[in-house]
Amino acid sequence: MWNIIINPKSGKKALQRQLKYLFKTLDREKIEYTPIYTRYAAHATEIARDLVETGSENILVVGGDGSFSEVVNGIFSAQDVDISKIKIAILPHGTGNDWARFWGLTRKHKDAIEVFLKGSLRSIDIGQATYRCGIREKKYFFVNSIGFGLDQKVVHEVHHLKHFVGSHSILYFIALLKAVFTYKSRELKIKADNINYEGKVLSINVGNGCYSGGGMKQNPEAVPYDGFFDAIYIDTPTFKDIITALPLAFNGKLTFHRIVHAIHSKEIQLITDGYFPFEADGIEVNAFSPIDIKVLPHALQMIVPEEFAE
Repeated sequence: MWNIIINPKSGKKALQRQLKYLFKTLDREKIEYTPIYTRYAAHATEIARDLVETGSENILVVGGDGSFSEVVNGIFSAQDVDISKIKIAILPHGTGNDWARFWGLTRKHKDAIEVFLKGSLRSIDIGQATYRCGIREKKYFFVNSIGFGLDQKVVHEVHHLKHFVGSHSILYFIALLKAVFTYKSRELKIKADNINYEGKVLSINVGNGCYSGGGMKQNPEAVPYDGFFDAIYIDTPTFKDIITALPLAFNGKLTFHRIVHAIHSKEIQLITDGYFPFEADGIEVNAFSPIDIKVLPHALQMIVPEEFAE
């Protein structure tokens, strides 16, 4: 039995075509399934947690990075669950689709469904961020990337501009242009396996996968199954730095720019004064420093294309 968690707000007309083909295919293959539609933000987290706590082991997500991330948070926040038995899959249908892009999955739903039917299981790493919210310590799990500073500001602009521009990949580029000329650097301490830095930082992106922001390749070496994060932090830029760095964010050469510094680590700690919100897989999270980020290696089984088989 597969439980299919569906985000109905993501491209309604195209989604209906995708679901019609999916259900027809599953019926033909005699695969039992139950579709479950989300109704509000973070609903997928509640659904996934309830499913796995009541014994469900197979979850297919129809949606984008945010929907998939919400499901993962539901799985890892569940009580008394053997996560090693859980299998998860994705049919991409969202704005950025950076997580699906790493695996070569696109909005061509017939191809993605074929991967779901005939793909292989792969153990993937999951990221965990521990932070304060008021007096409480909280945890947030992510699959693709987590971003701070300018990264978080871009996602904030995306959510605002979506009401005017619609859900298109170019939305991230428009938001980036708007944010990069308005966001100010802040003092930050960064501690990781290969670095101990203190100074002003414009942006930080910690990658489990190599894509972010609707196709940018900020961490081109990041792969979600090596037990490490690949991350970057960016110094305060000049106008010339901004102009010369923007193209590099899309061709995988950003780490060669003089204001960009690379990190390769299993754990990263960020310390600053007070409020320090972040975005995780395109979802904004209110948080206060310090923030501890660590990789959970081979933490979850995902159906992936054959070329990524272990």
